[in-house]
Amino acid sequence: MTIIDDLKKKTGEGLKTLKETAGDIAFNVEKQARIAKCKMDITRLQRKVQKLYGEIGEYVYGEYALERQIVTGSPFLKERFNSIGQLKLDIQDIERDMEELRKAQPPGRQEPPHGPESATPGGQEPEGPSSTAP
Repeated sequence: MTIIDDLKKKTGEGLKTLKETAGDIAFNVEKQARIAKCKMDITRLQRKVQKLYGEIGEYVYGEYALERQIVTGSPFLKERFNSIGQLKLDIQDIERDMEELRKAQPPGRQEPPHGPESATPGGQEPEGPSSTAP
């Protein structure tokens, strides 16, 4: 009976590992999809900013061509300046969200206490040129 018990135990452990790995993969795929969406949102907002810069440039050139004084307090320019400022704040918010997503770990998983470098087996330093130097 011990062979059957050992087989059941090992099968159970293998199934648990398989479930954990599948969960980790699903988590990472969703994480990467969210990061990609953030990048697309940032690109979309940056295009809007570029469009507003173009509108400002056309306005300023038009005023220059007509030999008018350029008034930065004009409603047209103020509206665009405010829009650009808001869009840049939105981009910063998305970048912060994206950074949090990058740091996210699958549920039940934690970073090693002293960062990824302490994750080597046995807590030993990885071998390399610096560890063999006299």
